Amino acid sequence: MKINITKKQYWHLLRALYMAEWMANAICEADMKEDEGIKDIRNYFFSFAKEMGYGEYVEYDEKLNRYFETFEMDDEPSIRSLIERYDEHVFWDEIAERLGERDFFNKYTKDEIQKMDDAECFTQRMRCAIAWEEEFEKYGIRRLGIIKKRK
Repeated sequence: MKINITKKQYWHLLRALYMAEWMANAICEADMKEDEGIKDIRNYFFSFAKEMGYGEYVEYDEKLNRYFETFEMDDEPSIRSLIERYDEHVFWDEIAERLGERDFFNKYTKDEIQKMDDAECFTQRMRCAIAWEEEFEKYGIRRLGIIKKRK
């Protein structure tokens, strides 16, 4: 199969593959397995960057036999803004969901939770998360803090 794409389409593909590999593998630590499929397809398409007129965004490492993004790619405004937009959205969703889940399990005993049907359990969990969503919408993180227990 042969796929023909325009220079503009290649640019969007380059950006998409950069962000996909970043999302899949940037947080991987020593005990985590990277997604090799995404790494390989990114490497393949990055290999055409110079030919497509985007050589300043990709460089080849002979020792590793792989293509990598340059600082120009990492700092490219359209990419940075998408990553920042994603991070901002996920941050607020995750913190509200996790604090809501914590509050749900603090509010109800294991027996009380087992007596709930799925719909009620979901509703109560959502109420706990929504309380945090409303808090963050109104105050951001200004009112968050750590309360030290007294001895």
